[in-house]
Amino acid sequence: MLFKGFGIADAPTFERAAKHIDPELKDDYLGTSPRNRVSGHVFSASELPPHFPIMQHCEMSFLPRAPRKLFFWCKIAPETGGETPICDFAAVYDSLDPGIRREFEEKGVTTLRNYSGPGQKGNSVKQLKPWPDMFLTTDKDRVNAICREHELEAHWLPGDALRLINTRPAVKVHPRHGRKVWYNHTQVFHSASAQLEYSHIASHQKTLRSHGLKLFLKLNDLWESASQKPEERAMHVTFGNGEEIPKTYVSHLMDVIWKHLYITPWQAGDMIAIDNDRTAHGRLPYTGSREVNVCWAAE
Repeated sequence: MLFKGFGIADAPTFERAAKHIDPELKDDYLGTSPRNRVSGHVFSASELPPHFPIMQHCEMSFLPRAPRKLFFWCKIAPETGGETPICDFAAVYDSLDPGIRREFEEKGVTTLRNYSGPGQKGNSVKQLKPWPDMFLTTDKDRVNAICREHELEAHWLPGDALRLINTRPAVKVHPRHGRKVWYNHTQVFHSASAQLEYSHIASHQKTLRSHGLKLFLKLNDLWESASQKPEERAMHVTFGNGEEIPKTYVSHLMDVIWKHLYITPWQAGDMIAIDNDRTAHGRLPYTGSREVNVCWAAE
């Protein structure tokens, strides 16, 4: 649902508006995108560089208890691009090749994420934030406890690095209307996702920069494939039994998602409310200043 003209001019007003829709806002975030707290339960939507694509996903779908609603508010609209596309993942499920869909349903999905230690930097353009920035603590015992609570396997690596592994179903049944929904991060974590996403972005934005970044990401994927083991990458995803997910499957999935994508430009003051049990979101690359905030309701 898109709200326009309600005079939302600052983060506290945005939070109050969100609470009128769902009062049970949360501030725990175990996702991958770097975020900063703005006010109370309000965070920056992402601190990733403007050229970096954020693929469609239901927020924290790899956790056993994901948010039920998301709220986005635009304070500063970008000069070009920077939309927050949304996508009906029930329609995506219905539109997938039945054989591919059945394989995902039977095997599930395992996600792997590698986080650098305090003060350390990774060696990948897809490197995630250091784990203290996600868990808001440097206490490893506390991190281990949070991981157990959310059914995450925590593997401590040399240099205080952390690898998180968990396996979840690829599909969920919507808690209210009972439809099956594509509900996993394959299209985000697979090594081929960024280059496949930029192929669609280049066709949509039709800029030299987008075509150049598409080529760069393709070359970067070839370099990472040759120089890193799959489990050493910043992000990786396999079937739940450990089998690699073919790139052709991911390409088909991305094609289906883009066919169901709804893209509309931000205007300052806009707010959207999303059913996170069914509706995915992402971010397109942009130019100029952009400030979009987010908050979310309990599972």
